[in-house]
Amino acid sequence: MLLRNRSSNHLPTHPPGAASIMNRSRFIEHGGKRMLLLDYSGLGADAAELQAEMDRSKQLISGEEPGTVLTICDVRGSKVTPTNVKAMQQLVKHNTPFVRWGAVVIGLTGVYLTAFRATQALSRRKNLRSFGDLDEAKEWLAAQP
Repeated sequence: MLLRNRSSNHLPTHPPGAASIMNRSRFIEHGGKRMLLLDYSGLGADAAELQAEMDRSKQLISGEEPGTVLTICDVRGSKVTPTNVKAMQQLVKHNTPFVRWGAVVIGLTGVYLTAFRATQALSRRKNLRSFGDLDEAKEWLAAQP
């Protein structure tokens, strides 16, 4: 599914079990640039469901040329647990060779910011930035070289 210049600040949270029906991880277009949206919003209460979506995301990004992908990872409303943070760190590590620039939409809560900073520090990625809302992340990514 390709979205063009979507102006919504937040994608609707998907109902539990909807991941197999809806394409949470998908390519979108904004500002003339193709971006991979990794939508994990509202996930995490069921670690297996989150992991399944992350595995699907890994398959999508692995099909791209290294160093070319612009990513937006939306984790707003996700459950932050040690297991989920570790899974996110593994995802970031896997995706690193493929990502030119990455944006993470975490909202403004302290626990999400803390988890993001830990993930960023462990991955040592300098091309990853956090944002409070989806539009801000898309605009920043579209402005990157």
